[in-house]
Amino acid sequence: MKKININVSIFSRISAKEKVFFSRQLAVMISAGLAIDHAISIINRQTKNQAFKKVLAALYQDIDAGEYLSVALAKHPKVFDKVYISVVKAGEASGKLDKVLTHIADQMEIFQAFQSSIRSSLAYPIFVVVAMIFVVVIMMVKVVPVLKTVFEDVGAELPWTTRVIIGLSDFMVSKWWLILIILIVLIVGLTCYFRYTKKGRFQWDVLKLKAPLVSYLSYDIYMARFSRTLGMLIESGVPIIEALKITATALANRVYIRILKIVISQVERGVPMSVPLSESKEIPIIVSQMIMVGEQTGKLENLMGKLADYYEREVNTKIKTLVSLVEPVIIVIVGLGVGFVIYSILYPIYSIAQLDL
Repeated sequence: MKKININVSIFSRISAKEKVFFSRQLAVMISAGLAIDHAISIINRQTKNQAFKKVLAALYQDIDAGEYLSVALAKHPKVFDKVYISVVKAGEASGKLDKVLTHIADQMEIFQAFQSSIRSSLAYPIFVVVAMIFVVVIMMVKVVPVLKTVFEDVGAELPWTTRVIIGLSDFMVSKWWLILIILIVLIVGLTCYFRYTKKGRFQWDVLKLKAPLVSYLSYDIYMARFSRTLGMLIESGVPIIEALKITATALANRVYIRILKIVISQVERGVPMSVPLSESKEIPIIVSQMIMVGEQTGKLENLMGKLADYYEREVNTKIKTLVSLVEPVIIVIVGLGVGFVIYSILYPIYSIAQLDL
């Protein structure tokens, strides 16, 4: 009987922590004088993730066959992105592979901490909203139909709020399939439009920047990613044109990709990078001014790192402010919703009790 091997991607996912560990361990062993293939073989024996072990085994075979580390890494784009590969390639060219690997591990840890702070700050408001929706649906489907039967048996005159609640409940119970179809059509339709059409993809990227409430954070998040990525690439020795192209890919937003394409074309003609950036409304003045200072002083990578630190602090501060404002708003909304439902249900019951007396 053949053994059935089911590979579920969610369980074989290679985490950022594992890539950070790989980078640090490889840097230490290279600096100690070990050959790269030998170092990867040692790391492979320490790794428990089976998916990553397969990747490391493939890296070992390619490097043992004489390929550069960057070339071997490029064969696994789902594990190592263009930023990682380009930094490694620059480290190979400069003979500072160990230092470059340590640097990219540091930057990956900073970026992971930044993302974790965003997720943890937004977790509570999202949980409250989801829990509220779940409770409302349960009440509409299970509780209100029972009370409706009681009201009908008594024949009491119901206030408009109760009639609204009962009407919504009837619709959800009898037409749940229609609600489900509408939701599926909307989700599938919008997903196909925003993901598979050129116009839709661009509009989605614009929405990520200019949608209400989202725009409060999005510009700072993109500027933090832009500064961190570009600074790391330049510091690692990647040429400025190549660094800008990779940064545009890393931002994964067509608005900024369009801007950086213009910047690249200007830089190729000898124009300082700060000039076209200063002409874009999506690039804050502080960014173009700091880049101009960096170009004039020859310390662009240092200033990009400071910019990234600044915007990451701004995002964390704004998220804390946003959460502190959202929590009372959610409480008020939940309170009003609960009050409306309680009044709609209890008032008729109280009226019936008064009639019985």
